Amino acid sequence: MAVIEEQSISKAAKRLGSSASAVSLQLSNLEATLGVRLIERSAQRFEITSAGKIFRLRALRILDEVNGVMVDLAADNKLPSMIIRLAVIEDFDANILPEWLTAIQSEFANLRFIVKSGPSHENYSSLNGRAADIIVAVDAMDAVDWVEEHPVLRDPYVIVRAGQTGGDGNSEELLQRPFIRYSREQHMGRQIEAQLRRTKFVPAREHEFSSTQAVLSMVKASNGWAITSASALLGATIPGLVASQLPIPAFSRTISLYARRDTLNDMPETFSAILRNIFKSNLIEAAKRAPYALDSSLLPQLIESSD
Repeated sequence: MAVIEEQSISKAAKRLGSSASAVSLQLSNLEATLGVRLIERSAQRFEITSAGKIFRLRALRILDEVNGVMVDLAADNKLPSMIIRLAVIEDFDANILPEWLTAIQSEFANLRFIVKSGPSHENYSSLNGRAADIIVAVDAMDAVDWVEEHPVLRDPYVIVRAGQTGGDGNSEELLQRPFIRYSREQHMGRQIEAQLRRTKFVPAREHEFSSTQAVLSMVKASNGWAITSASALLGATIPGLVASQLPIPAFSRTISLYARRDTLNDMPETFSAILRNIFKSNLIEAAKRAPYALDSSLLPQLIESSD
């Protein structure tokens, strides 16, 4: 399955923590046992055969059943440990992730985690390629029958501007300042740009960055402003900023937990419920402890988003 999904023996070996020669030998042994060629592979060609396609469907079911058994044993504390591979959005690293994993382990003592942080589109690829068992990402994924989705948070967008800017953050005042953008390669960047176009509020194009920390650092350095999400802002560590409501119609993104359907039993639903409760209990407190100034009018919006 790893070879098929990675379309490469060397990439499959890296994913499995093995050597290319060992993976190639195992694949050859499997083909010899079955008496059929599963993959046509050469320097010029890599193609799954008709027999490989038939075997792949059964292999998927076998892997899903194995995962289900391991989850049952882990929940009943019958396994020494079970590794869950998580891929989460980067904004979770500082505030949410440690408490979430600690809370999960209080319920599933035998679980161990391998965690990767990255943008949503990379997390989707990890789930699709079976490099991750569970991902947390924004709602940019088309519905497919092999994925289950558990919404966690409606994440509102807010204005962040440099504290030395002054003014009240209205549209006229903001247009006099540099606007720092998220990269259009990211879902957040595309969503923000689409809303700006819809409302005919389009600041001059200047700098673009792929991380929230870089966006907010440039906002402070340039005495400018940006649009970011509430959850992204809560993970920031840049002092001297002011966060307030948008001067354009409100919009938001949805953060959800995704897993391959029917492979981890009730675990994804349990994980998402724990994550949702952490947001409810911590979102406002985190905002109050933040190193930036928070417009009081944002608090009801944050409370509503976590309900």
